[in-house]
Amino acid sequence: MTKLSTLFLGGFIALASLSPAIAEQVTIATDATFPPFESVDADGKLVGYDIDLMSAVCKAAELDCNIIAAAWEGMIPGLTAGKYDALISQLTVTDARRKIIAFSDIYSHPTFRFVAKKGADLDISPDGLAGKIVAVQTGTPMDAFVTKTFPKATIKRYDGGSAPYLELTAGRADLHMSYEAQITHAFLNGDNAEKFELVGPQYTGKDAPEFGEGVAIAINRRNADLLAKINAGLAKIRENGELAAIDAKYFGKN
Repeated sequence: MTKLSTLFLGGFIALASLSPAIAEQVTIATDATFPPFESVDADGKLVGYDIDLMSAVCKAAELDCNIIAAAWEGMIPGLTAGKYDALISQLTVTDARRKIIAFSDIYSHPTFRFVAKKGADLDISPDGLAGKIVAVQTGTPMDAFVTKTFPKATIKRYDGGSAPYLELTAGRADLHMSYEAQITHAFLNGDNAEKFELVGPQYTGKDAPEFGEGVAIAINRRNADLLAKINAGLAKIRENGELAAIDAKYFGKN
């Protein structure tokens, strides 16, 4: 190699070392069947509260994020297998889940309710729901709670978050349990508000361990660096008011 070539190569390496590193893309999965938190609009675009929140977190943390739709039942296995880097889909933090995945700081504390046809006069108790058909999304806190608390009920489980509502409106289920905000803002509007209503008490994680500590972003336990960056981004949007603005956009909170 000539002296000139050596100088050229040395200069190229020096310039390369000064160039900013290209950020690796972070793949984030969501179950897009749960409006207003996550769904697909008429143009095929992912929209919703969690989509806006995750986008804001990624921008604040300077992460190159790609949010994709995924089937609910495969999300946590996909995360642990390395198929996804993170999950955002109103995931509640529970001891059972902490054993296999890591969680960001909690960003929401939801309440849970039953919804049923108006005038059904249901007694929300283990004996009162004996023989009643309760529709839930499989593998959710609602599934776990109903299974444990109402053993005499007939429980129908569905993979997607929208399917239980179809069963309820078609008369194939007596009740459905979900996040109160989801029922209120995605189901009890228009004609549905005239035919259906929230029934029974509000439930939180303080009432039953199945409902967890709150809602957070899930990350592979082996990726401590990503966890730290997501928490930093979440803290930033909480401090600068973006999180409150997203809350207000979807739920009218101040």
